[in-house]
Amino acid sequence: MSERYDTVIVGGGTAGCVLANRLSADPQQQVALIEAGPDFGPVAAGNWPPELVGAAYVETAYDWGYEITVGSQRLRYTRGRVIGGSSAVNATGINWGLKRDYDAWAAQGNPGWSFADLLPYFHRVERLEDDSAPLRGRTGMLPVSRAVGSTPFLDALQQAYQAAGLGLVDVGGPEAEEGYGWTTRNVSQGRRVHAAEAYLDPVRQRPNLTIFDRTVVERLEWEGSRVRAVVGQREGTPLRLEAGRVVLAAGAIGDPLLLQRSGIGPEEVVRRACPDGPIHHLPGVGRNLHDHFGTRVYYRPSPEFFHLLAQRAPDLPPDGRFALSARVKSARSLDAYDLNIGVFHYMRPPRRPEPLIGALHEAITFVIFLVHLRGTGAVEITGPRVEDPPRIDPGFGENEDIEALARGIEWVRARLAHPALTEWIALEEWPGPEVNGPSLRSWVRNHLSLYYHPTGTCKMGPASDPEAVVDQRGKVHGFNNLFVADAAIMPTIPRGMIVLTVYAIAEKIAAELNRMPA
Repeated sequence: MSERYDTVIVGGGTAGCVLANRLSADPQQQVALIEAGPDFGPVAAGNWPPELVGAAYVETAYDWGYEITVGSQRLRYTRGRVIGGSSAVNATGINWGLKRDYDAWAAQGNPGWSFADLLPYFHRVERLEDDSAPLRGRTGMLPVSRAVGSTPFLDALQQAYQAAGLGLVDVGGPEAEEGYGWTTRNVSQGRRVHAAEAYLDPVRQRPNLTIFDRTVVERLEWEGSRVRAVVGQREGTPLRLEAGRVVLAAGAIGDPLLLQRSGIGPEEVVRRACPDGPIHHLPGVGRNLHDHFGTRVYYRPSPEFFHLLAQRAPDLPPDGRFALSARVKSARSLDAYDLNIGVFHYMRPPRRPEPLIGALHEAITFVIFLVHLRGTGAVEITGPRVEDPPRIDPGFGENEDIEALARGIEWVRARLAHPALTEWIALEEWPGPEVNGPSLRSWVRNHLSLYYHPTGTCKMGPASDPEAVVDQRGKVHGFNNLFVADAAIMPTIPRGMIVLTVYAIAEKIAAELNRMPA
């Protein structure tokens, strides 16, 4: 099967849904959206699996099945394989990076990418349901709610945070460089709103938009400076789509793998897939991988914990709460926070053991994530087929990064010594108070948790930057009709969750593409 489209978008995840919406707004442009996973149609029709519209993060089969080695662990590296992509399988957290994060992109030779430049695109995305943070979006496509609603335990924890010098801030916004506050999520009326519902469902009826789900793109067909076609299979049937331009939105793992399989990337890597084909040597493809990572600390609640909750707040719902978050500096010399510390606790004793700690039936969990890190990694193909498992080195484990996380654990321990928490906490269950100093650093290195925020593998930068893959319009260096428009282009990773930034990137590049002839 061979057809021609003005624009072919590879990847139907967060960025792909935005691009499909914005680029198909011109009825004269024929747009194709390709996704390897299934499309369950409009969410309102009720055909989506419950785990893809539920508000909680759960492991799902709609995933690429990647794995990585971190310390002594072999861990699943979740990437969504479904229309809506990782926005359909993530933990629904919404954060802006700090202003300084985006200003750093512009300072690295990317005009038009400062915070002020990006602000209108954030506003096109976000529709925050309260007016507590004036800078945030109120009229965008994606509904965002704030998890406001304390518990007696969280009230006590706030006292400890205040005693440490933290103030109440918007912990999802771009301004607070330290503080604590209530998280924001892409949740509305208790359920997830992912990119497919927010951006794709309103435009599915457009006759100039074609969605190819269950379609695996194997390679790009190119000659000289032009991509001629996208080649792959749809449920086992060969598919070739000719394109006026191609926009990659397969994510920071999928984009570099497709480019490398197509002969575009570091020559020594792409020869594995293209021993005889043409090569466009672009050494930055697959390099500069940034991701957030962290660790978890578990505390056993006091024997009176659930009795006190029931006595002081009898109307609390029975489910867990993961609402209060803190932005913390691991060292006072830092100019802004580098740790994001969340807390999770149950309202009632859970019926089943907490899965991460086996037999411990009740736990208060502190999740300590490093969101401004030093280490970088890389993504490489290991063979010519899509089925060949990629080599993913997340770059975790730099000594400075491990030290920052260990200091985060020490910070939590100090807060829990506050008198207001005495009646709530029995003891530190894991790693245990006896794990200190060098042994704590070693424990952290071997007990890392993932955020699943890969970025940077098709780095944006000027042609003079040997690691740059795309220019400030998202156009791949050396090509005139090939673009990347998702997390892969981030030169550095912003603090906090990245999904809102991915939406904004796609909005910005879509606006650029709409000003260019296809």
